[in-house]
Amino acid sequence: MGISPNDRLELWQRDGFFVVARALDAQRVSVLADACDHVLAQVRARSPVSGPPSTPIVGWFSPEFFADRPDALAALVDFASSRAVIDRVYDLGRPLEGELNLRDAQYFHEPSTRDLDGHWHRDGDPALSGAAHPRPTALRYRVALAPDDHLEFIPGSQRRADTPEELQMRRGPIRNGALSSGPVRIALEPGDVCVFDTWGIHRGRYRRAKPRRTLDLLFGFGPRARRDVGEFLKYALSKT
Repeated sequence: MGISPNDRLELWQRDGFFVVARALDAQRVSVLADACDHVLAQVRARSPVSGPPSTPIVGWFSPEFFADRPDALAALVDFASSRAVIDRVYDLGRPLEGELNLRDAQYFHEPSTRDLDGHWHRDGDPALSGAAHPRPTALRYRVALAPDDHLEFIPGSQRRADTPEELQMRRGPIRNGALSSGPVRIALEPGDVCVFDTWGIHRGRYRRAKPRRTLDLLFGFGPRARRDVGEFLKYALSKT
């Protein structure tokens, strides 16, 4: 089910996120889930008996994961560089004049050791990292391969500074408590896509009893961190 360009841009500018319901059909979901679970199985096999305690898995296009399954990497490359993906995000950096580039990919799965509510944060906050750089301009393109209602986001927070309550929560000793500034939980069904501004205040929820399978692509605008989307993915594919 599509979303019009005008609606997409309006939601992006106002709320900092939008959802495209049923963006992927069942066959594409199955293919991507198979490719992603191929990597997840390897990571879990290398972990303790209980499985990996943390989530997500990063470095998703690492060639070492696909030595015996180049078809799995090809499926991920084909999706991440597809016209459907790029068309939904290429213009979200405007009026900036930066170039769209793929910076990372990761896979969210359920934890194995304990349930937790993640910390409220803005990705790339220089005050937390100690780095001296301006507000990052990046987005996450999140694809649910199984039902996923674990993301909370505060609409409009990407356009403003923190409230006193938010600032205390993000930088204080307790960073995962309740906030009164109106967070929404974004529920996705298999095949749904959520695109959100990484500068918006958000957090994840992690539950052992509820399987989670969510592919996450991190795109940025501006000076290229590595290569542009096409070059980077072709390079990853050529290394298998």
